[in-house]
Amino acid sequence: MGSQLREEGHAYLPGVFETSFLRALERECDEMAARHYRVENIDRHAAYLSDNTATRTSHAMMISAGPSPLPTVSHQGLPALEQFLSFHDAVLGMLLGQEVPAWSRSMLNWQTYLSGSKPVTEHFDGEYLDYRKDADGGFTLHEGLLPRLVLVLTLSNENEGERQGTVLRDTGTGRELSPPSRPGDVLVFDNVRMRHSVPTLEKPRRMAGLRSFDFKAVHFARTQASCRPGAAYRQMPEGLVSEDVDAVAVHQEFLRERWAKVREAQKAEGALF
Repeated sequence: MGSQLREEGHAYLPGVFETSFLRALERECDEMAARHYRVENIDRHAAYLSDNTATRTSHAMMISAGPSPLPTVSHQGLPALEQFLSFHDAVLGMLLGQEVPAWSRSMLNWQTYLSGSKPVTEHFDGEYLDYRKDADGGFTLHEGLLPRLVLVLTLSNENEGERQGTVLRDTGTGRELSPPSRPGDVLVFDNVRMRHSVPTLEKPRRMAGLRSFDFKAVHFARTQASCRPGAAYRQMPEGLVSEDVDAVAVHQEFLRERWAKVREAQKAEGALF
């Protein structure tokens, strides 16, 4: 898997988890929402705004195996979720050649797509430190922390044929691909090299994903003006990225200096949850 990730930018792993585990993880994700999805956790940036429409519901929260210097919510007593996080950390550690520390948070995201769900526009996953909304409903990222990889587990899916779920595009070559998305399948992809989207789905699908914003995350800057002093950057199609930046320190600075204004703007737009 490691060589495929490095060479092709993604790895597709069919049937990794059994049905009993998938149902347990579904229940535990719903339990996480019941426990933690509230204004005070969004205010402190441990939970993120939900995308809740008639055809798609999405939740996201930050979790870690041990105490973290950044905001998290607890997943204590949820064994399937603990196993899922351990699997993610093992894959990330294999890719990076270094054990993932217990303090490293991962964003747990789970989504339910119903028939005719609105598409998810192409994007990088990450902590968006500075972005601008576009007229077409999308957005342009100006500065952010990009996790090195994203791991997606299909919990259930009634769609068949092509484009059953996540669509990947290699930003270097322009090649587009859509791996299968059957229950128990895992898709892992390089979040710096690949952009991803989800088309309108004709039938229901449910997934859960993890990605680390802290350990070895890269700093993205659209222009030199957003680059961090002393860090070496390399060019990519949409801007510049650096592996030299301390992601935890950048996030702490964001929470200290910018998050309150971002949250005030969200509330002014009516986005409490």
